[in-house]
Amino acid sequence: MSTYVLAVQLHLLPMNARDACMKQLSTLVRRYPDLPAGGLSIDDLESAGLQHRDAALAVAIEQTVLRYWSALITIAQAHLTRPWEQTEPGVCAAILTGAAQLLFLDRVPDHAAINESVQWTKQHVRPKAGGLVNAVLRRISEMRMDTVEAFDATSRRQVPLSDGRALLLSKDVFDSDAFTRLAEQTAHPTSLLASWRTQHGTSSAHKLALHSLVHPPIITTGLASTEAQVNECLSPHDESGFFVFTGNRSELHQLLDAIPTARVQDSTSAAPVNATASLQPSLIIDFCAGKGTKTRQLAALHPSSTIVATDVNDERRAVLLRTFADHDQVQVVEPDEVRNWSGRASLVILDVPCSNTGVLPRRVEAKHRATPASRKSLVDLQRQIIADSLPLLADDGFLLYCTCSIEQQENAEQIDWILKWHDFDVSDQCLTLPVGAPGARPTQYRDGGYFALLKR
Repeated sequence: MSTYVLAVQLHLLPMNARDACMKQLSTLVRRYPDLPAGGLSIDDLESAGLQHRDAALAVAIEQTVLRYWSALITIAQAHLTRPWEQTEPGVCAAILTGAAQLLFLDRVPDHAAINESVQWTKQHVRPKAGGLVNAVLRRISEMRMDTVEAFDATSRRQVPLSDGRALLLSKDVFDSDAFTRLAEQTAHPTSLLASWRTQHGTSSAHKLALHSLVHPPIITTGLASTEAQVNECLSPHDESGFFVFTGNRSELHQLLDAIPTARVQDSTSAAPVNATASLQPSLIIDFCAGKGTKTRQLAALHPSSTIVATDVNDERRAVLLRTFADHDQVQVVEPDEVRNWSGRASLVILDVPCSNTGVLPRRVEAKHRATPASRKSLVDLQRQIIADSLPLLADDGFLLYCTCSIEQQENAEQIDWILKWHDFDVSDQCLTLPVGAPGARPTQYRDGGYFALLKR
């Protein structure tokens, strides 16, 4: 359940877009860096009574704050007399909401961004706190200069933008150390950038940090080229068989309803299942099926296989049940019920929970919680899932392990752990780093991820 849905249940219904956003961000400030997956959604906000335009603005503000969290805090801190961490969460939420609009949402008038943040603070925090929010936001608005055509990583007064340009500020605010400065400007924990530098090199770490600022395109697959050619909302992706969708939500739903085989999926997400194309599994168990994207892909790729799908999350499993209610090939079961197929599965799919570091443009909150402590917890959870799933495999079965992470601990080191304790051979494995710099063509964009196919 999202924090916003919980707020609705507590009757904290939003009056407008900024009200919804500041209520949400007050919760996130308290929880930081343990930010929940998801966040505000247009559908939830419309259900709560907001018009579509207001709902879209609230989502845009929240996503901008999450994308630039530490950059916004660093800029705000220049105008605060006390450390950010000692500032009331409601005041922080108001400053973040106002600053995100002032600096990054150029269609929002300055007076609207400032005044509503101030009034909300007076109403929901305390009257005198509104004066602090007013002073900080006005000073931030005065810092905003112009945009420059390209981001200069050596500058202490630039913020990289998703389109390849950079926002120029009137004074130096970011750290003099290049590594710390990049972490501030792109809102990553320094520990995450250090991990990338160790694993992939300094140049790749820099590219990965900037990649997370990109607004990711919607990528579809499962369409015949003739079907795609007649749809003006589709452009061929650089990866064969994939297309960038440029229409609105309604048009996307129409496309998916009209072509049952079509699905929203990046080529990196599709690669693990495609690696099983040469297999002829009689029984497939999709152990962490989520909402069923890979399950649908499995059914299309292996039409003669029986597929058993489950997920421990009740909401995702409910989606699975609706999606495959009338499917003659896929059976959705409760997690405990998969033991009924112990020792019989030709192929077990483990699309395990992970840090999401290969898909940060799509999971903007994930980079904040990608700390060493959270990674260790994820590694432990992944190993428990592996251990729980192995009894399902037949003696000659295959195990497909995949993540949307680019972290070695969650990927290759997990396979090494399996090979150390269990009798498997590696049939195939692949680490894919994300592609797509700010300002690059959407048809170049690609998520990052990892998979390994093991044979018993």
